Amino acid sequence: MNPVAVVRAARTVRDELDDLMGRSAGELRGRLDPLLAEAGDRPAAQLADSLVMLIAEYGPAWDRLATLLSLEHGLTAEQVIPMLAEPRNAKAPASRDHGFARESAPGGTAPEWPVPGEWPAPETGTEAGAEAVPGGVPGTGPQAHPGSALSEWPAAGATAPPSGPGHLPPPQAPGAYGPPPDEAATAMSRAPGAERGPSMLDRLTGAFRKRRKESADAPTGTFPAVRLPADGPEWEAAPLIEAPGEVVGGWGVDMVVGVGPGEGLEEAVPRGPVELDIQLVAEGFDAPAGWRVRLLADQANPYPRAAVSLVALPHEETETARQIEAVYTVRGQVAGYGVRAITVLGSPGKLSGEEVPEPVSGTRINPAALSEPPDVTAVIVHGDRPGRLWWTYQSPHFVTPDRPESCDLGERASEFGRRLTAAGELSEELGRRVAMRIPPGFWELLDAVAGRVAPRRPSVLFLSQEPHVPWELAVLEHSYDPALPRYLNCQTVTGRWPVGGRRPELPPPAWARADGMAVVYGESQPHPLVGEYGATQVSPALGDVLDMLADAPDVIHFTAGASAAEALGHDLKGAPFVFLEEPGDAHAFLLAGACGVVAPLWPNGGGLAQEFYRRCFAGEPPAEVLRSMRGQGHGAAEAYRFYGHPWLTLRRAVPPV
Repeated sequence: MNPVAVVRAARTVRDELDDLMGRSAGELRGRLDPLLAEAGDRPAAQLADSLVMLIAEYGPAWDRLATLLSLEHGLTAEQVIPMLAEPRNAKAPASRDHGFARESAPGGTAPEWPVPGEWPAPETGTEAGAEAVPGGVPGTGPQAHPGSALSEWPAAGATAPPSGPGHLPPPQAPGAYGPPPDEAATAMSRAPGAERGPSMLDRLTGAFRKRRKESADAPTGTFPAVRLPADGPEWEAAPLIEAPGEVVGGWGVDMVVGVGPGEGLEEAVPRGPVELDIQLVAEGFDAPAGWRVRLLADQANPYPRAAVSLVALPHEETETARQIEAVYTVRGQVAGYGVRAITVLGSPGKLSGEEVPEPVSGTRINPAALSEPPDVTAVIVHGDRPGRLWWTYQSPHFVTPDRPESCDLGERASEFGRRLTAAGELSEELGRRVAMRIPPGFWELLDAVAGRVAPRRPSVLFLSQEPHVPWELAVLEHSYDPALPRYLNCQTVTGRWPVGGRRPELPPPAWARADGMAVVYGESQPHPLVGEYGATQVSPALGDVLDMLADAPDVIHFTAGASAAEALGHDLKGAPFVFLEEPGDAHAFLLAGACGVVAPLWPNGGGLAQEFYRRCFAGEPPAEVLRSMRGQGHGAAEAYRFYGHPWLTLRRAVPPV
């Protein structure tokens, strides 16, 4: 039995003692706490032995420990109990130590997670609608049958376990990268309604760790294989959020979420079943039945919907504007987004009695556009006050929790991002300031995924409503690859993409043509891209740039001194790939139709364009090329960030000149 798993399970038992043993919990807690405090200072195997011997004296706690370990190792409780009593080798090598420090890790050291092969897929499930244990998952409470496991997915139309963003909790105590005293008030905080307890992986026991079913075409090489969209017409849908326009604080809200044919979309039926996961985010509300719904779209029901109940939290304001947001996911990949407004009133006397339907904004759901999903997708949306952001997570490898997590920047995101990049250079201090604002659930998911996909580097996509904070520059406390800098965009393949409006569409494209090329360059001599790749040289004069954009080539390169501002506000036909050598509004190019953008955060010396295109046109994803160049110490590459799918590839049939 993995001693680290025993220690982790013991922590979970400790946090559940009140439910397990009632008034008798104090005695065991008083004996457990000193032992758990020795983690990191004492060999893991010896500590696990001591914990097992102690917990074995208390029947309910012992049963719970066996159940937790059976969920993790795919064994029955009866099989686990003899293993717990086996003598341990105190000198057994520990599993690899990587990733961001957890609050449950002693001294800021990352826990030693079990290797992915130890995380079994469940064989039995809990029926939808089973009573959920607070802070956990259905069927995993103290009365759960030993050896039972949570089903991989809830049934279609069912909601996930209760949790979510009701009201903002007090700031979380700082961990290894906690803020200095003067910034403690703006530290990242967990979602409301959850008392401080074990880490997300521990709190959810088996649910977060369970493997998804391996796809037949799982990637086996350095880069994941990309599935091209199928030819021909395909089923599409629009986000559907039906709810009253106003509600009184403290009252329930009966609403319907799902998909519909949508204005301008031809009604059709899916070629095959499409399983939709809908993640809800609604600050100022509670979701007694959970924040996630699973629906099945098929030929019999091409536009499914489900009833959802929220509760508007009471507040002192006479009238408050809120939003209900829905993130649509297919097979772990975000495929659509919807949002609608709702007004929360302070008293029933403020109800107007008029039911004016609120429009739903967002992007269509188009499964035909799906490709190989990023390993981790973090969806970041604005909260109700400046600087507050809500994070939710998706992954094709694990069932992620439905509870959004919050972070508070302490100021507007634009100001926070501007202060971070004002120095015009990369530093670990900058990376630490970014890292401590990222909620802990992101690091825990990334850590688990990194172990699952190793030796390949994990890919990360930030779908964010705010374009200013350079999340990619966050510093990991423990590197996945010690030979590389500890920045997130060196250790992983990262991309980012806007979310929140009708454009750009979701998901970001995973491939693009790169045959035609233009370089906006104001010098008289030809640019090197002209000679090497046959690029058309365009003057930076406004008229010339607009003429080029009217029939945009596949790749547009704006050199230093050739301002890209002229392109803003004009649609980019053909979804070109855009490279900016000077800082510019990359989001504007994406909203105009670009398939991907490379842009620096601050002025730099340049000099990477030719090497960048050489490798991209040879088949490497742009995000991976930039990651590799950063790891090689290329100074200019540190300034650049990539906007697009992490595995986007540029396909060029035209050979170099």
